[in-house]
Amino acid sequence: MSRLKLSNRARNTPPSPIRKLAYLGYKAKKSGIYIYHLNIGQPDIETPQEFFEGLRLFRHKVVAYEQSQGNEELCSAWSKYINRTLELNTSPEQFLITVGASEALVFLFMTCCDPGDEVIIFDPTYANYLGFAAIAGVNLVPVLSKMDDNFALPPYEKIEQKITNRTRAILLCNPNNPTGTVYSREDLRSLYDLCEDNNIFLIIDETYREIVYDGLKPLSILNVVPDSKRVIVVDSLSKRFSLCGARIGCLLTCNEEVLATTLNIAQARLAAPTIDQFAAAHMLEHVKPDYLENVRNEFLGRRDALHEALKQIPGVVAHKPKGAFYSLVALPVHNVEDFASFMLSQFSYQGKTTFIAPAAGFYMQNEHGVRKARLAYVLNKSDLEAAVEVLAAGLTAYLKK
Repeated sequence: MSRLKLSNRARNTPPSPIRKLAYLGYKAKKSGIYIYHLNIGQPDIETPQEFFEGLRLFRHKVVAYEQSQGNEELCSAWSKYINRTLELNTSPEQFLITVGASEALVFLFMTCCDPGDEVIIFDPTYANYLGFAAIAGVNLVPVLSKMDDNFALPPYEKIEQKITNRTRAILLCNPNNPTGTVYSREDLRSLYDLCEDNNIFLIIDETYREIVYDGLKPLSILNVVPDSKRVIVVDSLSKRFSLCGARIGCLLTCNEEVLATTLNIAQARLAAPTIDQFAAAHMLEHVKPDYLENVRNEFLGRRDALHEALKQIPGVVAHKPKGAFYSLVALPVHNVEDFASFMLSQFSYQGKTTFIAPAAGFYMQNEHGVRKARLAYVLNKSDLEAAVEVLAAGLTAYLKK
């Protein structure tokens, strides 16, 4: 029998650099090795109890489909939450609930772009953007930001040079995954002006919006440009509320045409999960006011502990983030993916190893990330310090090979 043909779309969808070494981690665990996971942004902070209260309050005798646009109570609760925390004036009708921010981004690529159209992103970028774009047939166009410049936005002129007649949007994650950079009001205004000058959309992924440090306050593009039809916010409950497994995201815009057209796509997948939306609405209405402040303080302590530990390793250069919970780190090796594989398949220290995410997969221009890793500081401080101790021992062993 001749080989069955698979689609180029699937073949051209890149594997996740966050998960592609998972099989080595699985084998290491099966062999009895304990793994410190710094490779994936899965917070270990407890989910608000109000979410579980919401689950217990779900008393319907049938778990029916939700509306394709989303649970009305959740849209209302999310709108109130944003208005309260950011001093904005959104309305529930401006929300479309999605299966995580991931689905919102796939929907927006399909809504704003035809196959072959372009979206400008900033290298390094959230690796799954590449997969979302491949699924939608969209070409991502990278503009390089540099570690020695704290991953600041490139100059206006360099971004504008990338705009063509196929460009449909600029996409930015703020605070940034994978760099932890937090962009200012002036940065956001500059990007908006560029989009307005060229009549394209500005899509801001605000998944990590509340997780900022060093005196910074949560900032949305909607604080800068509250009523523009070219602005679309992508948001998620996954990170700030440790709800990754609930898969609750949204897109938010005052552009009624974008909402109506995206809803056509959303109807094809029917709806986001009913019970999780119900519980999330209850959580947003009742979560304790100090929950997010405690989350910020915890991640701040972890960031500082991680960077103090990394300073002790010769040859390691770490970018100290201002937000989110990731740090890009340059390691004294020629190929971090090879080193990461070594850590999982050939090395352990006192029965333990450390799982890191090679950064090349976060760059469309892979060569800029070959010697870098993304570390997620999602473990408690003592575990982070132990993970870095194991990482240092692994580097010593690897460099002796």
